[in-house]
Amino acid sequence: MNKFDRILWRINGVLFLALLIFGLVPVVWNLSTLSVNRPAQRNPTIVNESKGTRQKEQLHLGAPSRLNGTSFLRTPLQSEATLSGSSFGRRGEREHTRNFLFLDYSDLSTWWLFEAFDRAIVKAHDLRLKDGNNERVIGTIFEVATADTNGDLRITEDDHLAAFFTAADGKKPIEIIPPSDRILSVDQVNNTQVLIVYQRGPAVTAALFSTQDGSKIKESPLPLNK
Repeated sequence: MNKFDRILWRINGVLFLALLIFGLVPVVWNLSTLSVNRPAQRNPTIVNESKGTRQKEQLHLGAPSRLNGTSFLRTPLQSEATLSGSSFGRRGEREHTRNFLFLDYSDLSTWWLFEAFDRAIVKAHDLRLKDGNNERVIGTIFEVATADTNGDLRITEDDHLAAFFTAADGKKPIEIIPPSDRILSVDQVNNTQVLIVYQRGPAVTAALFSTQDGSKIKESPLPLNK
């Protein structure tokens, strides 16, 4: 091979390499752009099927919280973006908590607050034993929608709410207030009593419950009428 042929081969090699590089750059760029712009996928931990329909709801575990003074962690099981027409919700609505998973980190045992995932847990009010600077969680009042009561084929905070009491471990929840139009307030008045004000129809009632076992101490209707 003479000198001219060697030079020609080198030029052809450089041109081929340049074409290869410039051909691959757009491909690599497009792949990297897709990777960066692709929305983060949150893998559902549970797929829950609505009763009486074929609609399914994807659920995932949220961020756990530690219950102060105990060995328990409480983690919400939350709904993903819901399907149109589902009895649990409609597309674009905010997440709803369907259950809580409890973990005892002393022995790594776990259990659910409720057996099924067919409720909307609107609020959790932790009850605390105040001893100096320490506040140990001794129980919780949960505000829960248990059924679709307004006929919109959804279970949300817009439905009637019941109040459930549990000890700090979240086991054996007790319904202390049946489904009511509204739960107006939940206030722990001292170490042993919690006051709940709720409305059912036109009547508004104030009720005191024990923070130890959720038993009713006394209740009284509020005099709203003159």
